[in-house]
This record gives sequence, structure tokens and C-alpha cells, in this order.
Amino acid sequence: MCDGWTGPTRQSIINFLTYCDGKIFFYKSIDASDKMHDATYILGLMEEVIDSVGEQHVVQVITDNGPQYKAAGELLMEQRPQIYWTPCAAHCIDLILMDIGKIRMVQQVVEIAQTITRFIYNHTWILSLMRTYTGEEILRSDITRFATNYIALDSLLQKKTTLHQMFVSAEWQESRYARADTDGSHVENLVTSQSFWHRTEKIVKAIKPLYEVLRAVDSKRYPQMDFLYYIMERIKKQISENDPKYTQEFINIIERRWDYQMGRDLHLAGIDMDSELLAALRNVIYKMVPDPEIASLCLQETK
Repeated sequence: MCDGWTGPTRQSIINFLTYCDGKIFFYKSIDASDKMHDATYILGLMEEVIDSVGEQHVVQVITDNGPQYKAAGELLMEQRPQIYWTPCAAHCIDLILMDIGKIRMVQQVVEIAQTITRFIYNHTWILSLMRTYTGEEILRSDITRFATNYIALDSLLQKKTTLHQMFVSAEWQESRYARADTDGSHVENLVTSQSFWHRTEKIVKAIKPLYEVLRAVDSKRYPQMDFLYYIMERIKKQISENDPKYTQEFINIIERRWDYQMGRDLHLAGIDMDSELLAALRNVIYKMVPDPEIASLCLQETK
């Protein structure tokens, strides 16, 4: 597994890890701060590690879904036909969430939520009043990662009733912030708008299954790929049942990202035995077993 990240000092690090027998082992770390992270460089690092581990011991190489890693992975499979390159499932789901976050309707709801929380946290008296009514903090959204925006929307939605009570309370109405044509009056209208809460509830309900899967694949307990394929199909069904007309764009994004990036023979071969998946299993065996006669024997054993 190949994982690149940039530290607080802008130092660019690429880590290599190995997965074997249900355990992950750190292999080595490379300081690539002075390197051009193109496909050729990434491919060279991959091959160096593969040769060191032993090509006969490597089934697949997993990276994030960045274009340079994808290009390097495709080149790797051309040069070493017995090895698979696979994009990271967690990164794939994160990209799905990112694409959903770009939908204009979703952006509008996130912007309203940010306006509400920003106003509350920018005024000490209002923040104190909010804490009195809600008894807890509102988790605030991030500009870049939509997963954190989902958490913020969910946090805000959980406080819908108490926030509404706060903005219709005597304390609020008698304060200088509640005067007409002020930011406070604008935020009051947003919080008491049923349209905003209705849209927020639909978005949170649709995205919640995706977020839960993201947490699962990004945790220390790694689910098997057949489980992920099954759960992604179930998620699409759940989202469709939520409101087909409202969420069809969500489904389109999931199918485009997941099928394009995660529809790999190596994964499909381990799921079931319908005609499509049996074809995937056949492709895997012939890829990993160069001798056609031995490959045919392996296929006979699966029947």
C-alpha cells in the first residue's frame, strides 16, 4: 500500500506498507519533497518496493485515486501483468462525497448552515445563549472536505428544536441583534425557515449511509471487499427510497465513481458466481497464473 501526505512543514512523505495475513506492517517511508510526483517517479518507487519484497509475493498495489498514482498503477499492470493496481476504497467514497458536495442544491444548504454557525460563534452573547438552550456545541463545517460538512449539517439538524426555541425566545427578541434589517434578523429567518430544515434533513438522510461506510473503511477494522460491494448496492437502494426525484443525482455520482474506480476483476472475483462475476474470476486466474494448463485446472476447481 502506497500513501502520500504532506506534513505541517510542507515536507512531502510517501509511506509504503504491506498487508499480509490480516495484519498491516510499515515497510518504509520516503522523503519526496524535492521530487516531481509524476507517474514515472511513483512507478519507480512502486517497482523498487515490489522487487525488494519479491514480485511473487505481491498480489496488488493499493494507492489513492490521484491522477499520477492512477497512471503509475496502469503502467505497473502493463509491465507486470500478474500484479493488480487498485485505488483506495476510502478515497473513492471521499471523492463521492466531494462530488455530492458540488451539487448546487447541496452547496446552498451548506452555505446557509455556515452562515448560521458563523454568526453564532462570532458573538459572545449569542454563543452563550446558544449553549444555554442546546447544552452543547455546534460542530462547524470545513471549506474543503464534504465529510466534515455532513457532520456539521447533522450536528445542526440535531439542534433544530432548541435553536428555533432560542430565536423565538424573549431574550433574543429583546436583544439588539434581533432588530430588523440586521445580520441577526437574517439568521433568525434562516433558523425559523422550514424550507432550510427540510432540505437539510433530506441531504443528511441521503448521505448518512455513505458517511458510515467511509468511517468503516477508514477504521482499523478493515471490512472485506465483498461486504463493501454489497453495502454500496444497499446504500443506493436506501438513497433511492428516500426520495427518488430528489436524490437521483446522488445515485448517478455513486455509480460513476464506484463503477469506474472500484469495478475491478480482483474484487468481483471474490463476491459470487453469477455470469459477470465468474468472468471476472476467470480473468483474475489467467492474469495471475501464466501457465494456461494450470489456469484451466484452477477454473475447474471453482465450478
